Amino acid sequence: MMKAETPLLEVCNVKKTFDGSVEALKGVSISVFPSEVLGIVGENGAGKSTLMKILAGIFPPDSGEIFYRGVPISFPRNPKEAVRMGIALVPQEQGVVPHLKVYQFALLGHEEKFSTVFGLKKKEMKSVVREILKELKIDCDVDSYMYELSLSTRKLVEIAKAFLSINLECEEERYPIIILDEPTAPLAIEQRENLFEFIMESKRTASFIFVSHIIPEILNFADRVYVLRDGMLIAHHDLRKEALTEEDLFREIVGRSSSEYMRRSALKKVQREREEILNVQNISKRGCYYNISFTLHRGECLGLFGASGSGKADILHTLAGIQDFDEGIIRVEGKVIKKGEAPYVRLEKYGIGYFSGETGKELFLNWSVARNISTLNLEKVTNYFVIDSRKEEEIATRVVKRLRIKCPSVHTECYSLSGGNKQKVSVGKWMEKSPKILLLEDPTIGIDVGAREDIYDALLEMKEKGISMILVSDDPKEYLLLCDRVLYIKGGRVEKELLPEELEVIMKEE
Repeated sequence: MMKAETPLLEVCNVKKTFDGSVEALKGVSISVFPSEVLGIVGENGAGKSTLMKILAGIFPPDSGEIFYRGVPISFPRNPKEAVRMGIALVPQEQGVVPHLKVYQFALLGHEEKFSTVFGLKKKEMKSVVREILKELKIDCDVDSYMYELSLSTRKLVEIAKAFLSINLECEEERYPIIILDEPTAPLAIEQRENLFEFIMESKRTASFIFVSHIIPEILNFADRVYVLRDGMLIAHHDLRKEALTEEDLFREIVGRSSSEYMRRSALKKVQREREEILNVQNISKRGCYYNISFTLHRGECLGLFGASGSGKADILHTLAGIQDFDEGIIRVEGKVIKKGEAPYVRLEKYGIGYFSGETGKELFLNWSVARNISTLNLEKVTNYFVIDSRKEEEIATRVVKRLRIKCPSVHTECYSLSGGNKQKVSVGKWMEKSPKILLLEDPTIGIDVGAREDIYDALLEMKEKGISMILVSDDPKEYLLLCDRVLYIKGGRVEKELLPEELEVIMKEE
């Protein structure tokens, strides 16, 4: 970081209230210096995204001051004004326009820069976008439609769009500040590494505000870090001078110590003689995976680990009934699963459940917490096909208490909850359902460390009760915390079986 007494950007005593009563920010002050990566951490609801949206011109503050190189200025009134000031935000929520091509989306709002009396200079537009995609190592065609891209690639294109906005619109005397709000949540390991490499290279000419729930990312890549909790600034650390541990930062974020070490120490490995519940023999799906065979035991968690596109997710989706397989045999407790059976059939007939970390797939956001939990547990809350409100409320209250879900009541609609609490509702309905096998796909994607701890505890509790699990995740740490065995999938085939502790060697190979 440049030796400078005066910060590049400084905000002081910023306050923001929603709906007249919800205090999102209670007088927060932060500073950004040139050529640094500034980390912002905190649980869901801590105020991180609200503060970033104020800096980006999306929300106006109720009060507070902002300074640029020591000179008082006005807060940006809209995102375009923020970009001219040199501030661009890549929000946590995806904001893509699916039916635009990649080059059209990346330059959306900047078309006048490429306009002539004869129309848009599409060749030049495509060239500019190709260049930034190349720098970010994003593998996609500029003529592809956004809806054709994977979730992770769409996020990378959003990041490229932010850089282009700064390049095209920022006033010359301004020093760029790129705000990345949870950018790595949907990214595979290799994509994360490419992004960090790009950030480190770009630090010479730009500053970054990096919001993340992933503590190792902050400790490895940030120069300084601010900790927010309940809308207040709790701590500030210069990571170039302080030897901060993951446990130290975790404690500041959530206000309690991590139970991870105790959890891992207490996690008993499943013995092979335990009862087999799932047997997969030589299943194949053309273009996805080939001759996959494995077994799963009662109360065991098996991980499917591999790079993005390795086939790990396709295997999980096949077991869930989301996609079919071409050949092979799948048996659950000796029963052969038929091809073409839908997910709800797999659940009711064989006890196979599927849980995705994408809350849009798991919840009816306009329904209450209680009603969402009931969707999988109708047999527990109905009398003669009519929902018993008392039973529904009783079950939901138990789940809310067990998972420490923060909500005004069990009748609160899920759209109003934070990301971590939505995820807990999703996990809670599966806890109540108690399937024989639970398939997990990125179960804690994009949520804070406190919510993650609660979800891990819940999943391990389900394991102890004999529920078997298969995990697919882009977070290697989850395999270490949850899995008894891991299958390394590469090119659609099982390369080897590993203990979770052996994954570090494989990750270096990847």
